[in-house]
Amino acid sequence: MKKISLIALFAALVMSVNATDIWTGSKHVSWSEGGLQIAADQFAAAQPGNLIKVHFTGATDGIEFKVMNANFDHLAGSREAAWISGDGAFEQFLTQTAVDSLKAHGLELIGANFTCTKVELLESKTLKEGFTVWTGFFWADDWKTLELYKEGYAGVDWSKATALRIYSEANRTDYFLQIVKAWGEPPVLTASKDAFTINNEYAELPLTDELRTELKESGHWMIQFNKEAGAAFNVTDIVLVGDFLTAISNTAVESKAVKFFENGQLVILKNGVKYNALGAQL
Repeated sequence: MKKISLIALFAALVMSVNATDIWTGSKHVSWSEGGLQIAADQFAAAQPGNLIKVHFTGATDGIEFKVMNANFDHLAGSREAAWISGDGAFEQFLTQTAVDSLKAHGLELIGANFTCTKVELLESKTLKEGFTVWTGFFWADDWKTLELYKEGYAGVDWSKATALRIYSEANRTDYFLQIVKAWGEPPVLTASKDAFTINNEYAELPLTDELRTELKESGHWMIQFNKEAGAAFNVTDIVLVGDFLTAISNTAVESKAVKFFENGQLVILKNGVKYNALGAQL
C-alpha cells in the first residue's frame, strides 16, 4: 500500500494554503472530443517547483500534459504512462523548462476518457541544484518503472553534464534500479545498477561520452526500481549535474532577456546572444 512521506505531507499542508484555481468547471476529455486548454496567462505566477493539480472524475485511462506550441509537445518533466482511474487528482510538478513553456504557450490536458473538474496551481518544493529533468513523488515498490518523455531533457548542454542523480527517500542503498532502453528477455539496458554509486540521499550515474549520447538520443527514459527486501519509498527528483555555465547572470544583468522556442528548445536571447535554459551560450 502506498504511503505518503512526512515531507510530502508537509508539502500538502503548505500547498493547501497557497493554492490558486486556474480553471474550474466540468469538461469531458477524450481523443475524439479534444482536451482542456488553459491559456498561457494563467501561468504568469508559476515558478519552478510549483505543481499543477488536476481534479478528475470517471477516468478509465491515462492523462497527458501538452504545451500548446506548434507541435503540441509533451510538457517537460511529465510522465509517460501516467494512468488515472475513477475519481481523484493527479499532480504534475514543474521544472524550469516546464514553467518557461507554459508561460509562452499554455497547457492542454488530454487523454482517452476523464472529466476534469478543477485545475490548481500550488506552491510546493525547492528544486535540487542542477538541471531538473523530473521532480515529484513516484512510489518505488515491486518493479515499478518511471517513464519520462524526451522533452524533459531536451536542450541540455550535454558537454557540461557529468552525472545523473536520482534522489529518493529510501534512506538506504540496497534497493535496485536500472535505466532500460527497451523491454525484452533480458531487457536492453542503458545503465545497470552496477554503474550507479548509491548513498542514502541519491543514486548517481557518472556520465561517459557513450552514456551522454545514449541518454540524449533516447526517445524516452525508462527508469526501473525494485524495493528488494526493504520498504517501498518515494523517488523525488531526477537531476543532471555538472559544470553548467551561468553566462546570462554574468553579462549585462540589467538588459532584458527574451525567451522563445527554436527547434523545440528553449532559447534565451540577451544582448544579441543566444543561451539555452541553463545559461550556456549557443
